[in-house]
Amino acid sequence: MKTSAVNLEVMKEFGVAGFEAARSLGELNLRTWEKLVEKQTETFGLFVDAGIEMVKATTEVKEVKELVNAEMAVAKQFGENLVVKGREALQVTNDARDDYRSWAEQGVEIFTKQVNKSVKAA
Repeated sequence: MKTSAVNLEVMKEFGVAGFEAARSLGELNLRTWEKLVEKQTETFGLFVDAGIEMVKATTEVKEVKELVNAEMAVAKQFGENLVVKGREALQVTNDARDDYRSWAEQGVEIFTKQVNKSVKAA
């Protein structure tokens, strides 16, 4: 049967491992959030830029046909840029998925080692 000192040591190791796992998860969450906010900000910038281009076209163009062509050009460029930003955001989420999977696998591995160590000490 284990002594109190061994029990306390095992509990301490579980606590330290749990704290480290929680800390690394918090850091992972923060990095992921920062990347997603960056992509969202960039996407918002596309809306602003397209709006500015539309206003500019509206004030500078003299004929309706030219205005329609300018609006179509702005809309086409906006759509293409939006697709690019969507793909970039999707890549961020794919990377985050891989990071979370790695974190979970590492946590299971550490937990298994701690349990095995605890069983051996018993």
